[in-house]
Amino acid sequence: MSEETQKGAFESSADDLDELYLYEAYREGVHRLHSSEYLFDFKTGKYHAFSVARTTPGFWENDGKISDALPVFLSKFDNEDPYRALVQKHLDSEWLKETLADGHLEEFDYCRKIDGVDRWFRMALTAVCMQPGEEVRFVVIATTDITDLISEREKMSEELTITNARLKREMSILRAFKNIYFLSFSIDINSELAHIIEAPEDYKDFVEKVNGDLRQTIQMMSQSLVAPEYAESYAKFLEPRDIDKRLPNSNLLTYDFFTKTGMWCRCHLIVVSKDRNNKIELMICATQNITEEKEKEIRLKQALAEANEKR
Repeated sequence: MSEETQKGAFESSADDLDELYLYEAYREGVHRLHSSEYLFDFKTGKYHAFSVARTTPGFWENDGKISDALPVFLSKFDNEDPYRALVQKHLDSEWLKETLADGHLEEFDYCRKIDGVDRWFRMALTAVCMQPGEEVRFVVIATTDITDLISEREKMSEELTITNARLKREMSILRAFKNIYFLSFSIDINSELAHIIEAPEDYKDFVEKVNGDLRQTIQMMSQSLVAPEYAESYAKFLEPRDIDKRLPNSNLLTYDFFTKTGMWCRCHLIVVSKDRNNKIELMICATQNITEEKEKEIRLKQALAEANEKR
């Protein structure tokens, strides 16, 4: 044998070994993915088991007749079990030939009791078409245990339901909050940044323009919202640097002021969170219209004053 012939033979042999290695690696990967795999041959009426799940009866381990295996497999489902009819339909030979004729992959999930416990599986079915236009002869059937996946999905669904309910409550609270407070924003004490929750558009635009700078926000509100005689006190009320001293044992601080438009307001500073050293790190500043309440209070004081004068 010439050197070139020997070299060609060696290369061919190496290619064969590579293909065999890749095939074995593929089969190992597929075995780990699927609980069981079978090849149905409708011409001979027999099946071949490539991989068998631990929950499958022993006779599945050998090649056998499809007509013998299916009734035994279906007997593992109660007669009233809706999944029995589903599995039976998908394993019907005529249905398989007709449905898989175009070469697509059919998948469905089913549940059956194993050792008294519900186990979920996903069954995948596809035809092996050797030649285009040929009648379906071979069908590959693979099942995968997806019980853990279903359990995780149910857990996520429950968590999602709880989360949605919580968000619904929070949105309801937020709507109520916005109905009560016409102006509200959060205050990050450490960075001295403000984030608008609810405010007139021009206020929102200003805070966005100054990138949430708290001091510029306070200055703007003191000048545009608060009556001049209350402006200085309003700014001191919102001062973040001494807030821990002013709220040593409470999570709420309030301040009433009069606006340039003739409206009485009450501003609330509400503690949201504190750090490990019990220092306030996040607050909400919320302002509500209390004009009606103040006017009633003024009328009551006037009435009491008049009653005292008459005495």
